[in-house]
Amino acid sequence: MKALRVIGLDPSLKAFGLAATHTAHTGEPRLWCTTVTPRRRPTLTRIDHARLHEAISLVMHACQHRPDIVAIEEPLLLAKGDTSIRLAELHGAIKHWLWSRSIPYVDVHNSKVKTYATGNGGAKKDAVLSSVISTYGRMVHVGTDDEADALSLLAMTLDQFGQPLVEVPDSHRRALRGIQWPDLPGVG
Repeated sequence: MKALRVIGLDPSLKAFGLAATHTAHTGEPRLWCTTVTPRRRPTLTRIDHARLHEAISLVMHACQHRPDIVAIEEPLLLAKGDTSIRLAELHGAIKHWLWSRSIPYVDVHNSKVKTYATGNGGAKKDAVLSSVISTYGRMVHVGTDDEADALSLLAMTLDQFGQPLVEVPDSHRRALRGIQWPDLPGVG
């Protein structure tokens, strides 16, 4: 079975978490994660085309060597003011770009990301970061909670398709249930 090429995305207006199983430059297998902070503050009162362009450019760069699947943390639409609208615009632009290139993606609720990382769907950000570092820290440097979320997305996707990074307890794996995973041709 070929190793899956997976990207995990934690899109945000303030700090965009990304994890991948392969390098963006050469496509060589290497687990990595990063947080990208926009060069300027996001605009919340109207569509921020510059920020959307910056986010799509980041996704385009990460997808240069065509991933098999991209896992995306769903936006929390409970924020005050226009933040929910701006997050929806960001997610819609990313998902449309992936769709237009026939790159499969899966939406994952943040409670599932937290459950896979910690066993607790209501875990706080610092608990998720700590758990992800203790689980995957020997394989990759995880510096922020955004990176921890992106890496958890990547790890749970690999696990779903039979290529787990590490074995996790069933209390964590239960997060895989209830997600609408796409069919990936040629994958177990």
